[in-house]
Amino acid sequence: MALQVGSWVQTIGMGWLVLHDLDGSATSLGIVALVRGASLLLLSPVGGYLSDRVERRRQLVIYTTTSAAIAGSLAALIMADAIAIWMVYAAAMAAGIVEALAGPIRMSLVYHSVPGEDLTNAVALNALGGNAMRVIGPAIGGALIGTVGTQGAFQLQALCLGLSAVLTWFLKPSRAGHVENRPGMFQSIAQGLQYVVRDRLMLVIVVMAFLPSIVVYPYVTFLPVFARDVLHSDQSAYGYLAAAVGAGSLIGGAFVAVFAGRGKTGQFMVWTCLTYSASVGAFALSRNLLLSIAILAVAGLFHSIYSALNSSLMQLKADEAYRGQVMSLQTMMWGTTPFAALVMGRMIDDWGAPHVVGAWMAVAVVLTLVVALFSNELRKV
Repeated sequence: MALQVGSWVQTIGMGWLVLHDLDGSATSLGIVALVRGASLLLLSPVGGYLSDRVERRRQLVIYTTTSAAIAGSLAALIMADAIAIWMVYAAAMAAGIVEALAGPIRMSLVYHSVPGEDLTNAVALNALGGNAMRVIGPAIGGALIGTVGTQGAFQLQALCLGLSAVLTWFLKPSRAGHVENRPGMFQSIAQGLQYVVRDRLMLVIVVMAFLPSIVVYPYVTFLPVFARDVLHSDQSAYGYLAAAVGAGSLIGGAFVAVFAGRGKTGQFMVWTCLTYSASVGAFALSRNLLLSIAILAVAGLFHSIYSALNSSLMQLKADEAYRGQVMSLQTMMWGTTPFAALVMGRMIDDWGAPHVVGAWMAVAVVLTLVVALFSNELRKV
């Protein structure tokens, strides 16, 4: 919980720091997301490799402490009035490196803690806690920025991450794998990718993980633009928009936690992704703050359901020998979003957020329909 609060407070703080305090643009927001995402994309396979071979608890403590130090450094620079945009880029890159190494470990904790028949419910329940913080975190971040300044968001993030590092130390230590004649890191990564390409079901599941990350989710980076330029409001509205997504996600997570495992999962996952894309498209058309908040709550609901189903299918259907590498692909998925966000941000600077986001959501709807209509593999699970 502490980790999630810190993460969402950082999202609010960094977005407002770039756009408002440093007079950045949508392209600047895209670059911040890009440098972080590049680290995720390039280093997540390394994180997957290390998660199976080095004691996990010690790794997580080191990674979380490092994240707290990054947040504390940003807060100090803002307070000293010494912050510059390149420093934000550097901090985003460092945060991405840490998340790339820690992400596969955090995702594997659920799998190793519950039996397979309860995995979907456990994934949803884990997401439920995260989504609760997704409601609280942005609201707190927006309030801190409005009262004590942007540095308050990063101070709180550093505090939450420090608490998370302390709590992580109380986890049961894992045992590093000791498999004889195991492949090296690069060979292991290559074998994992080859496995995904060979297994058609796993390939479709991975494609369905990447599609929203590339085409839909980049819109979140530009919520500050919608708050300021489309809805003509301030950082409080930005916090409300982000919190609305979390509120919907909270309901969606509860739904999956209760009803998961009843019927076919694959097709349901695809149709929830389709509804998620259409909801974000409707948000792009709204010019009323309350209506926008309501629409984003619906979008968050379906995104939460889709994400829980996709994550559980990825873990349940993955071969045990390649599970670490498949989980690293899920972290890599997060790293693709900023590359798309940079393109979206450049287009927004030229044509405006509503037109660009609406067009991207139309593309997402069409691509998801293609998967829904022509993927026989997903109809069987």
